[in-house]
Amino acid sequence: MAELIQYASRDDAARELALSIAGRLREAIAERGEASLVVSGGSSPKALFEYLASEELAWSRVTVIPSDERWVPVDDEQSNERLIRTTLLVGPAAEARFVGLYRDTDTPDAALDAVADDLADVPRPLDVVLLGMGDDGHTASLFPHAPDIEACLEARGACVAPTVGPPARLSLTLAYFTDAKSIDLLIFGDDKRDVFERAEQPGPVAALPVRGVLHLERPTPRVHWAR
Repeated sequence: MAELIQYASRDDAARELALSIAGRLREAIAERGEASLVVSGGSSPKALFEYLASEELAWSRVTVIPSDERWVPVDDEQSNERLIRTTLLVGPAAEARFVGLYRDTDTPDAALDAVADDLADVPRPLDVVLLGMGDDGHTASLFPHAPDIEACLEARGACVAPTVGPPARLSLTLAYFTDAKSIDLLIFGDDKRDVFERAEQPGPVAALPVRGVLHLERPTPRVHWAR
């Protein structure tokens, strides 16, 4: 079951988690010469990204991957790649290798093979996975209302294109991002705390896809929460 860590403020959560992630990346680089980092999009991790970008480490040896992506151009305000490039991959952190999920194709389905090929040489298991969670219990782009959610959750490849939108989305699979040394879930507010507590209870993963993370035995997921 997940470990819940509570903070006095959202800024405290962002700052302390950034320090922790930086430390784990340094350890991975020391152990095998490189590190991998999956990060979520949305508004919650923005301050964390800004703190993490200021950390001194061998960024050129870090590979950064979004957990999911909206099928919009990378200069669109909804793009997770845009968020990551403008808040995390700045300053020294700009030297990191970035493996984006968006491709210039009409649909995410048309890009699945190309994205999977690009992910194939990312060091495994992943060193650090930072996820978010929606009020409906989704994580990455694994939404409970998607008609193909069961198939998406069972997929063994690197990525899937769930039937959601608009905009359409491409997501890393549960199998891919749970093959990790550490997993952090960053959530804010009472509503998401309530969803987290429901998801901690036994039940179908398809109803609350974040259950697929919270009920892992290894690694033990850490949930970081502030009001």
